[in-house]
Amino acid sequence: MEDTHAITVTNLSFGYGDSLLLDQVSFAVRDGDFAAVIGSNGTGKSTMIKLLLGLLTPISGEIRILGKAVGQIRDFSRIGYVPQNSGHDASSFPATVEEIVLSGLYREIGFLRPVRKKHKLRVAEALASVGMQDHASDLMGKLSGGQQQRVMLARVLVNRPQILLLDEPTVGIDAAAVKSLLTILHRLNIENKVTIVMVTHDLDVCAPYLSRVFCLTGHNFAENRIPESVIIHAHPPIETEELPHIHCAACEGGPHNSDECAACVAAHTENGGPDHV
Repeated sequence: MEDTHAITVTNLSFGYGDSLLLDQVSFAVRDGDFAAVIGSNGTGKSTMIKLLLGLLTPISGEIRILGKAVGQIRDFSRIGYVPQNSGHDASSFPATVEEIVLSGLYREIGFLRPVRKKHKLRVAEALASVGMQDHASDLMGKLSGGQQQRVMLARVLVNRPQILLLDEPTVGIDAAAVKSLLTILHRLNIENKVTIVMVTHDLDVCAPYLSRVFCLTGHNFAENRIPESVIIHAHPPIETEELPHIHCAACEGGPHNSDECAACVAAHTENGGPDHV
């Protein structure tokens, strides 16, 4: 039987010193999911992202990404990672938007090797996908926080990843920029079938765009602790959980319906806002 999971975590435990942060955690993210990881500060949300990337080593358990044990992955180009405040951190570097995005291809280009036309085209494609094509020549430090975050997303997208891991991407940007970013992620998820896992504290804002919500509490993940008032984009995969259902892009047997999709409706405004996806 074909494995339809982009990420599988089994009996994972991790801690710092004598303090156990994650205890026998097991969960799976399916291909095409848009999943949020929520929880109080210090519960291990960002730590989980670093474990998924192989940046930290668990005490026990297994992590598999795209069918491979994370320790066996040598090429992470299919896994995009946008750290928290990455745009702000890059803003102090004296580089243009195009140069920042191009740096995402340095592994492919090679050390001190010339940039080819195909690489420039990839950069232009990535910038267009986040609506930043008109800022290619601008310095990062001249952009707003929301624009900087979109550039850092483009830097990841230039590798055309299958999975996106984002750590608090909405921190430090205004409401309009958050909406713009979530609309872009929604398009990537629906149109490009990119699997997304996003750590966030803004569940109420992000909920219409999501298909899964994992709550990290008590050293473990749970998918049945979603606040009753929250309407998510799609069903959680738990039959007993009764939550309002606006539209499920992942439902079998039907195409994406932009008129019923909560995220598409949220993205559309009467004042010339983005069209439905």
